Amino acid sequence: MKLNKLLYLSLALFPIGCSTDEISEIEASECKDYKVAIIMPKSQQIRWERTATWAVENIAHAQKGLSKTIKIEIEWKDEEAGDLMEYVKQISEDDTYSAIIGPYHSVNAEKVAAACYSRKKCIILPIATSTEFQRINAAKGHVWNMVQSDITQCEILLTQAKLSGVSSVDLLANDNDYGKSFSDWFAYQAIELGLDVNHISIFSNERELRNAVEEQHKQKHNYDRALIFVPGSEEDCVVFDNEIGRLKGEDDYIDFPMLLSSDIMNSSSLSSKISNLYYEGISPSTNPQSGFVSAYTAKFNENPVNGEAHLFDSILLLSYALTAMDENESINDAMLRVVDGRTEWHGSWLPEDMKTAYQMLQRGETPDLEGVTGDWTFDEKTHASVLNTTYCHWILIDGKYHTIEYLSTDGSGRTTSTIQAWDWQNRNMQTFSEPQTEFTYPELKGQWAVVIGTSDKWSDYRHQADALAMYQLLKRHGYDDEHIILIIEDNIAYHPRNIYPGVVKVRTDGENLYNDVAVDYKISDITISDLGKILMGESSEKLPHVIASGKNDNIIVFWCGHGNYDALAWGSKANVYGSQINNILREMNEGQKYRKILFSMDACFSGSIGEACEGIPGILFITSANALETSKADIKDPEMGIWLSNGFTRAFQETIDDNPDISIRDLYYKLARQTVGSHATVYNIESYGSVFKNSMLEYLNPARQ
Repeated sequence: MKLNKLLYLSLALFPIGCSTDEISEIEASECKDYKVAIIMPKSQQIRWERTATWAVENIAHAQKGLSKTIKIEIEWKDEEAGDLMEYVKQISEDDTYSAIIGPYHSVNAEKVAAACYSRKKCIILPIATSTEFQRINAAKGHVWNMVQSDITQCEILLTQAKLSGVSSVDLLANDNDYGKSFSDWFAYQAIELGLDVNHISIFSNERELRNAVEEQHKQKHNYDRALIFVPGSEEDCVVFDNEIGRLKGEDDYIDFPMLLSSDIMNSSSLSSKISNLYYEGISPSTNPQSGFVSAYTAKFNENPVNGEAHLFDSILLLSYALTAMDENESINDAMLRVVDGRTEWHGSWLPEDMKTAYQMLQRGETPDLEGVTGDWTFDEKTHASVLNTTYCHWILIDGKYHTIEYLSTDGSGRTTSTIQAWDWQNRNMQTFSEPQTEFTYPELKGQWAVVIGTSDKWSDYRHQADALAMYQLLKRHGYDDEHIILIIEDNIAYHPRNIYPGVVKVRTDGENLYNDVAVDYKISDITISDLGKILMGESSEKLPHVIASGKNDNIIVFWCGHGNYDALAWGSKANVYGSQINNILREMNEGQKYRKILFSMDACFSGSIGEACEGIPGILFITSANALETSKADIKDPEMGIWLSNGFTRAFQETIDDNPDISIRDLYYKLARQTVGSHATVYNIESYGSVFKNSMLEYLNPARQ
């Protein structure tokens, strides 16, 4: 899905679907009843029920005259109910329920999906858009998302900002799972679109939100800047608007950047509560060419709310899968065949066209289906979600929402893409021109390595696993334990939640990285000051194993863990700052403790550490992200429910393992293309030397030097 594939759609009207009065009892020689649980917020129950009833009516009408039919019986459950998970556990183990549709919110969807995993109960999610939720459940085979993740919504919001002519953007997002989808990808996508990133502000309460709004008001050059606002709830929208009202005071004007809001601000219950600013934004929508909105408005005398069209489609898709399902086939296998269907079919969601689809499915054919929201093509690799979502660009005027235009991520009709948005390839990469300054270094006589995984929690398994993978790579390339300092908490191999005791791996089918490991220090036992002493070669009773390097020795430092701007986590209770890393490296330089240092760092905002250390001679930083981006996990173990590795580290280790002679320039291009969701970046080239002539061989295979 790329920027140049955004398609602006025009309205097309279709007739209204039939009403209950028009549908008589289905006469069929064989009718199968299927029970379905629908879990949605009770606050909009009237809307959900009438939309679902409409879908069931269409299904019934479409099957009139068929020899075999299906009938869907719906059971409703409020997703905010206190006994929701008890109910879901019961449903997941009850084979009389064919599927679950919902919940609406991603946080509840994650709980339901986890509860249904062991029995693979089919779950169809109308509008759960959390990127992390969709990514975690990709390829599990029982979770079907009817809308793309918020990575796509974030891109379209930024695209709207770009098309509006601004040159820079800010993000104001709630600190919940929904907001995290935006904050994780905002800087990356903005850079890809050629926009400058000013500020990324995250709020977790009303006070922080009000302060952030006031700070936006204080900034200058608002005419050339857009603010992307991602509220976590409708209450956030009201607080935002109230703060705008306070800042306006008695004036009817406020100097504020162009505002673009995510879909939460598009709600019928908000329209009369927010009015102090010109509000516009993006929301998942029906495909306007389907005529659903016009039919809905004529039928119910009001516009559908966010999620109704996707609920309608969820029921239709399930009906097709139930029709196609063979006697000994699971509903998930039938769903897979249906969404992968490519037999030509020119139909719609109207009963007359649906009848043809049912007939084809009964004959064993798999028509190329679509619904009121558009194309139902799922990605071929994971089937995590549809690959096309239609969005409406809306504005709020005088208490009413108006759609300006519709946008689709399927610019060429049926997409043939087999990747999700989180596999988006980088287009914005560093360029290196020749000639570059080359420095004269003393003869290379020795090589040392420091490998650090700074996390100490089970949930951060990947950081220690990646450190162990780096340790094993160095051993394969000629290092002995005397020349490697390994610093990890060492608490995951035999952790109670590790279902493979004594085993640590970075791939589900990978080797045991814990074999023959010599851990030198636990993160909890040493400080950043101790790390400085280790690098300076200052041994003691507390620090018996240190780097005994000099001016003829190269050092490779691998660092993996959590990070924030200008700060790296050191375990769970301490931080390391860019200035501290800078001081350590400058002291090493002044003490002639190295010839060259390559610092590979995989952490969120790791580029800020690279920036803090620029200007120090003979040191090169290669980071997983620039100063404004988060880095991304890569492979998840579905059995243990944890990430096994990080994307940048996997690419870095595989590349240098396969080709230790690779130049720094070629290594960078490999990393830039293979690192997903952040921009791998090289820092301090000017003080290191030519990336064309310097290679990784200087840090690997000591025996070959």
